[in-house]
Amino acid sequence: MPSVNDPAVIAELTARHDLYERALAAHDLATLNDFFWDSPHVIRYGVSEHLYGSAAIVAYRQNAAAAPFTDRRLLRREIVAFGSDTASVMCEIAQLVGGQPRHSRQSQTWVRFPEVGWKIVAAHVSHALTAPTTAAADWDAYATHAAGALGLPLAPAHRPGVVQNLQRTAALAAPLLAFALPGDAELAPVFTP
Repeated sequence: MPSVNDPAVIAELTARHDLYERALAAHDLATLNDFFWDSPHVIRYGVSEHLYGSAAIVAYRQNAAAAPFTDRRLLRREIVAFGSDTASVMCEIAQLVGGQPRHSRQSQTWVRFPEVGWKIVAAHVSHALTAPTTAAADWDAYATHAAGALGLPLAPAHRPGVVQNLQRTAALAAPLLAFALPGDAELAPVFTP
């Protein structure tokens, strides 16, 4: 069994990942591309794209606009090193995307190659639909009151899913509700697409 979490390897990967985060925030394409393994076998799953091979990753970055996020900060980073040449870096990230708070997750698998050093060989980025907040208790209370008002039983095993769906619905509706309409806007009597 390989050694797990050698402190020197963890320190090295922490420094490499810090550099990656700085390059991401600066939209430094050359540096970002250099972090990934130059191979047709590298994979990067983004929020809305599936990229297979380094050529696809480079093309995606070249065609993408500057990062759509601001105020990006790591909430949690877990690095697990297996031996001295393989590791995973898992992060929870808070950021603003289009002015809306987002809670994201980033997973990376890193391998140290003798000729080129540490490279990302697989990555995955996903957005949670809502940022963790203390408002979850409010949605739990709402679920209780709504179920009672409607006379619907709400089994304890189903409560977390109901609350999560209420949170997601609120997150989806928030940008629409935040859109300011002019005071003289009239309702359309008939919707015509």
